[in-house]
Amino acid sequence: MTDMDYVVVGAGSAGCAVACRLVEGGAKVALLEAGPKDRDIRIHVPAALRPLLYRDKVNWNFHTEPVESTGGRRVRLPRGKVLGGSSSINGMLYVRGNAADFDGWAQMGCRGWSYQDVLPYFQKSESYKQGGDPEYRGGDGPLAVEDYRTVLPLTHRFLEAAQQAGFPFTPDYNGAQQEGVGYSQMTRRGRFRGSTAQTYLRAVRGNPNLRIVTDAQAGTLMFDGRKCVGVTYRQGGQMKEIRAAKEVILCGGAYNSPHLLQISGIGPAAHLKEIGLEVRHNLPGVGGNLADHWGARMKHRVRENEITMNQLSRFPRVIPEVAKYVLFGNGALTFGVTSAIVFCRSRDGLSSPDLQLSFTPATPIDTGQGALEKEPGVQLTAIPVRAESRGHVMAGSSDPFADPVISPAYLTDDNDINVIVAGIEISRRIFATPAFQEVSLGEYAPGPDVQTRDEIKHFMQQQGGTIHHPVGTCKMGEDAAAVVDSRLRVHGLAGLRVADASIMPTLTTGNTNAPAIMIGEKAAAMILEDAT
Repeated sequence: MTDMDYVVVGAGSAGCAVACRLVEGGAKVALLEAGPKDRDIRIHVPAALRPLLYRDKVNWNFHTEPVESTGGRRVRLPRGKVLGGSSSINGMLYVRGNAADFDGWAQMGCRGWSYQDVLPYFQKSESYKQGGDPEYRGGDGPLAVEDYRTVLPLTHRFLEAAQQAGFPFTPDYNGAQQEGVGYSQMTRRGRFRGSTAQTYLRAVRGNPNLRIVTDAQAGTLMFDGRKCVGVTYRQGGQMKEIRAAKEVILCGGAYNSPHLLQISGIGPAAHLKEIGLEVRHNLPGVGGNLADHWGARMKHRVRENEITMNQLSRFPRVIPEVAKYVLFGNGALTFGVTSAIVFCRSRDGLSSPDLQLSFTPATPIDTGQGALEKEPGVQLTAIPVRAESRGHVMAGSSDPFADPVISPAYLTDDNDINVIVAGIEISRRIFATPAFQEVSLGEYAPGPDVQTRDEIKHFMQQQGGTIHHPVGTCKMGEDAAAVVDSRLRVHGLAGLRVADASIMPTLTTGNTNAPAIMIGEKAAAMILEDAT
């Protein structure tokens, strides 16, 4: 393929933002995506996300190694393998995080990543037209952010209950104040999902400087000495290559970016030798520092006359919901995953929230987001947002097309367990308020018999699940475990950057899609600056 200025590997949340902004800056960009174009109609209908979590055609469908700390289970790890990446199959929640997250990165030595540094890129990325403070919110970006279009009465009731339990109402958790309880915000484009493919890429559709190559899975990075000059990829059963005149930018996410580096001989030397790879550059931190959010899901049965997504997703009640969606662009088919969120502190003495409680007027049958139960119910998930447990991602063989070996080490840090235990206790306090007791038929998971720390710990290990927010495996910083510097350049090599959630030194307070998009925005700006 003809050389381009830049090759972006991975058309996900960050990759689409990087490609769009580079093209707008006048660069010639090739965007490689291992999956297909986003033509599956279920991608674009918000409430149709559940089947996508199991569909191999648009989903990497990774699994962890058996995790002793979570009952020896192999945990499913869906990740988007399609234009838009995980933004095409996720719950569409838009949560920037807490200012303290980014100030913490700056204090770790990540220059230019304080909250005041990254705020302009959050603003540049979004278009939020529903009354946000312009000091914090953006109005002209490609990413359309909206409040929920259809809010069931139980969500309003939950907001009332949380306030009765002592949590203040927060009108915009992406504005001046995150802490408190508020309604969820979503990335959407009218009635449709607002993936980065349908927002960022749509903005540069038809630009001759952008070449999108789908069904093209990266093989290995190509080098001229210490400089990365391109990438090989497999398409239609054939191996091909593409060269970058300036840089290659990896945007494969927390699993695929470190795997591609390792397969290309960049990573911990001892491990690379062990699996038969030639060591190009010993970089011990590649694949380490894997962090993810783990949640314990409390479920309550509610009275039969209370409407939840459990009933609305089934025949015959789904029929009028389809009509509402087609005719008016609202109704149950616009629903994502979580309709309200509490950000709070698990204990006194903390300077910012370390706990997220995500409310859903629905109850999945399994520990993921699969089929819903028949009886009406609601779920509140307790999530330690500043999780301290750390695992790793490693290439299991020299085969570039084999899945990486993923060992997340969930719940191996005692503080993560303490925060979830506190979250269960706070959740019970909310559900015990008069506002919620009017409709509740009682807690059935973990259930009233589960009370002690050990009992709650056992429940979260056996019945908890990932919230699908992996980060950190190509950590940004200047210490020995860092993979990229503050401008996202891979330490010790030229022409190679990483720009996705893998560069986060620590998790952000909340869902990670919005920060990943911000990283793409900031990366593109730095790349264009460095090219001048």
